[in-house]
Amino acid sequence: MLLKTMVMGALAVVSAGAPAQTPADSIHTNACVTPDRTGTFRVIATRTGGTDGVLALLLLENVDGCLEATFVTDDQAPATIDQLTLSANTLKGRINIGGGPALFTVRFEDTRVAGSIVAKKQEWRIEGRKTS
Repeated sequence: MLLKTMVMGALAVVSAGAPAQTPADSIHTNACVTPDRTGTFRVIATRTGGTDGVLALLLLENVDGCLEATFVTDDQAPATIDQLTLSANTLKGRINIGGGPALFTVRFEDTRVAGSIVAKKQEWRIEGRKTS
């Protein structure tokens, strides 16, 4: 139980912060990225060094012809990833965590995804696979 509390506390820093934007809000503030990749990715977010692993979902959706990205955990509200850019197999964006913005980066390889969330001096590694 103590480990779960520690992990959830660590992830709260990742997914807490400003209220999640609605898809309509992000459409008006972002350039439209063509939704070349969509689906649900089951990922594990861990601190650098492999500690504090937390299960999460990365949702990539086609909303009115534009890519919408959302990061979902079981203990916090979903967090919208905005300011998206897609170059080759790398998706980058901004996610609000811990009261401020963080850089979100993932690389796609077949059905696998790997990347990071970097906020100030904190970094989490993201690894997982496509489930749908």
